[in-house]
Amino acid sequence: MGHFTDVAFKILSEEKTPLSATHLTDLGRKRGYLRTSGKTPAQTMKSKLSTDILKRKSGSRFMRTAEGKFGLREWKSDSNPEYVASRFSKGLMREDVVVFPASSLCKYVPGPGLHPVTLENSQALLAECTPMLRENAEQDFGVIQLISVFVLRFGCRYLTYKRTKRLPESRLHGYYSMIFGGHIRHREALQLFNIFRPELEGWGLRRELDEEVRFNKSAYPTIRYKGLLYDSSQPVSTQHLGIAYDVLLRNGDYKIGERGFLMNPSFETLEQIEARSSEFENWSLLVAQYERAHISTACSGE
Repeated sequence: MGHFTDVAFKILSEEKTPLSATHLTDLGRKRGYLRTSGKTPAQTMKSKLSTDILKRKSGSRFMRTAEGKFGLREWKSDSNPEYVASRFSKGLMREDVVVFPASSLCKYVPGPGLHPVTLENSQALLAECTPMLRENAEQDFGVIQLISVFVLRFGCRYLTYKRTKRLPESRLHGYYSMIFGGHIRHREALQLFNIFRPELEGWGLRRELDEEVRFNKSAYPTIRYKGLLYDSSQPVSTQHLGIAYDVLLRNGDYKIGERGFLMNPSFETLEQIEARSSEFENWSLLVAQYERAHISTACSGE
């Protein structure tokens, strides 16, 4: 036996508990299962397991049980859920995303901004959607990609963060944002029966949100449809349509799920966001503008 994944499977089967890549490597060498002349075998072990999970997804023998810990997928249960690791830009570009013809955009939004559009049947939009490899969609201005947009609010304060260089959208590196979310993957859209009623959770909105921010299950926030978000200020912006949701937190407790990707998280008022608007990306500014026009008087001046 010499393949890292086979060694990991054997050790996990023997130990019956999640282990780190370093621990797996040490046990593998100690028991004579793993023979390698590499200088960083633990890093190789981690890379092999991470790649196996990324490529095979639910078909992988492995899953992450916590940050830095690997276990067997057969152990997965309600009490032992799979840990959702940070996404990597290379893997993201190889995913299928949901797109629809750019010529149909005018059917759903009148122009730039956040629009509280309500369609009687969301199938009108879904009927035009097809899957496309993200790296191809980014180069095709004949299609528009659907993006989930979550606006997290606790009382009158919004959760903001700074985008790092580890995220794929280089044009947004260093900017602050008040929105979370990402591309809607096609396998999720197949389960989507009404994007304007998130309470039905037909496509796993919680899982999409949990990739970036996590909450205590006993105090999970309420998710409500907000509107459609569109921006035409830059050529690349015209390629995306955001399906925006309000995420109303029950308390101020949260945990960033993509540490190293999303930095400096904090709750801020609209006044604080507007005071440094030059530091925020444009979708956030459109959301802030909408919030200012619709905000409750109870929050004014806070």
